[in-house]
Amino acid sequence: ATLEPFTDVKIDLNASRSTSQNSSTQYMIEGMPRTYSGSFNMTTMSIHTAFESMGDVDRGYKSASFDRFLCKLQYFQQKAEALYRGSTYPNGSALAGQPFDPKHGTVGQYSAGVMIPAFLATYAGGDASTSSLSLFPSMLSMLPNWRLTYSGLGKLPMFKKHFKSVNINHSYKSVYSVGSFNTYSTYMEYMNGLGFISDVTTGSPVPSSMFDISAVSINEQFSPLIGVDVTLLNNMTMKLQYNKSRVMNLSMSSVQLVETNSDDIVFGVGYKLTNVKLFGVGKRPTTGGKGRVSNDLNLRGDFSWRDQSALCRDIQALSTQATSGNKALKISLSADYTFSRMLTLNAYFDHQTNIPVVSASSYPTSTNDFGVSLKFSL
Repeated sequence: ATLEPFTDVKIDLNASRSTSQNSSTQYMIEGMPRTYSGSFNMTTMSIHTAFESMGDVDRGYKSASFDRFLCKLQYFQQKAEALYRGSTYPNGSALAGQPFDPKHGTVGQYSAGVMIPAFLATYAGGDASTSSLSLFPSMLSMLPNWRLTYSGLGKLPMFKKHFKSVNINHSYKSVYSVGSFNTYSTYMEYMNGLGFISDVTTGSPVPSSMFDISAVSINEQFSPLIGVDVTLLNNMTMKLQYNKSRVMNLSMSSVQLVETNSDDIVFGVGYKLTNVKLFGVGKRPTTGGKGRVSNDLNLRGDFSWRDQSALCRDIQALSTQATSGNKALKISLSADYTFSRMLTLNAYFDHQTNIPVVSASSYPTSTNDFGVSLKFSL
């Protein structure tokens, strides 16, 4: 959907939900068991925790949102266990026909059926008391992402003296993803995707969701959080933007939450010179006829600074450690010159410096690339 609530204000909204599922039936085995596998992703909104502090090394990288997530684990475990009260163990299991008893095995606090709902309730918003235990949120839970553009500043008298256009941009995107899921081979249905599986050590039936999910993630991007694009009266273009991103990977296999954050500052400038004489080449198109191609020189310069860090939060050990960190500076300069309709000359220079801020075994690196290329099109 595209909204224009005010003059020169444009808002693009986008929401999506995608599920890919494969089924496999084993006809040669008694009962012809069917298993399912696939992937899932859906747009969501995790902005309410986007600007919370990751903590610092002196305080053990203490995070308010991670503390809330840990508190919700016990709540969702009890909520899931309550659904099994009054149920009986399914036929074909070691305790067939007997009433459910937690002493034989109950819902695991670090199982996908508990950790994923707690993860979504913490980072994707919502009230834990009304949150579903579903691992795949419904269409009603799908939330839009957006892009906002405001172009009205360029019409003000104080800006019209110096600029052809002034645009302010903001963009937000957040996607919840289940990379892959598979049904348990020993799964026995109870109700609505909940049932029992055989414990690998005791063989007793234990409560579990239908799907074995090793990891889920939320990928959030402000691209940009705030950005300004301007075009001057002499056709020079400039842009300045601040980007922010966060990726949270929850692993059920390692019982860890890996949180990666990055902040980027980008500045770019471009300028186009028309009909430039270079190396003895270049002539203004003749008048009154088709004329020659315009010998234009396009100049471009870009500067970017990125600060990226990653934390590994151990859910069982209740500890957090920094696993990686990097600060990167990049400078790019380029020039394109049109000799003719068939021949284009390009010259470029790229500089990049990487400074590790976590690992003592790493060291700063710096690379420089430069060159000239010719593009000939028949």
